[in-house]
Amino acid sequence: MVNMLQAPLLYAAFGTYLLAVLLYLCHLLLRKPWLWRSALTLVISGFCLQSLCLGLRWVDAGYLPVTNLFGTQFFFSWALAATYLYFELRYRIHAAGLFVMFCNLLLLGSALPRDPAIPPLIPALDTPLFTLHVAFSFGGYAFFAMAFSMGVLYLLQRRMQSGLLPDLALLRKVNEEAVFLGFCLFTLCMILGSIWAYVAWGYYFSWNIKGIWSALVWLFYGGMCHAKFVRRWQGSGYALLSIAGFGIVLFTYLGIGLLMSSNHPLD
Repeated sequence: MVNMLQAPLLYAAFGTYLLAVLLYLCHLLLRKPWLWRSALTLVISGFCLQSLCLGLRWVDAGYLPVTNLFGTQFFFSWALAATYLYFELRYRIHAAGLFVMFCNLLLLGSALPRDPAIPPLIPALDTPLFTLHVAFSFGGYAFFAMAFSMGVLYLLQRRMQSGLLPDLALLRKVNEEAVFLGFCLFTLCMILGSIWAYVAWGYYFSWNIKGIWSALVWLFYGGMCHAKFVRRWQGSGYALLSIAGFGIVLFTYLGIGLLMSSNHPLD
């Protein structure tokens, strides 16, 4: 049943997000309120389709299916859609959804050609600590991706002063909140990961490349939580830090696994 439904749900979610992006683009060109409302409805529909697919895969596997690149990209995309909906429903950022959902479209689209098969769970991963560690990790990544999007839009809005985009104050507020919430989730990820490592291997921290770069991500965003109170880093400086920080996140998530060798169990 899961194998029969998985592909239609995946492609339906991708198609729904694609239509949402196109409607957000039309809204920028035509400035009709019904267009962004329709786009938001499509994003919610796509998120529901992704949630159903994730739930079916989880039930079929018996654990959170994030043990390969397809699984992590799919979960990352799902978390980013949830993060966007949180900020959209709270702050009504409207046209900003075009850039955020375009990033999500790229993330989900790059996962579709990969093998969606769920690999067997190795003993070291067979613990609730693994599930919580990964869930908080990609939840943090999603908030960092949101902060990256707001950073890019802040710099664009500062130059363009467009009435279609949120004002600079709102973009800055969303950016700072996304960084703070992402840092909180990633802190929980690091704590639970340390406990998991101790239970599985007898040590809290390993000096492998993935562990070192994860610590750098945590330190960088911890510094950003402080930087928002420093005048010279406010505004454009904070936006640039958000963009640079997400570059570190992408290297930690994808670059290490694709370009380097690591003994981290998910690489």
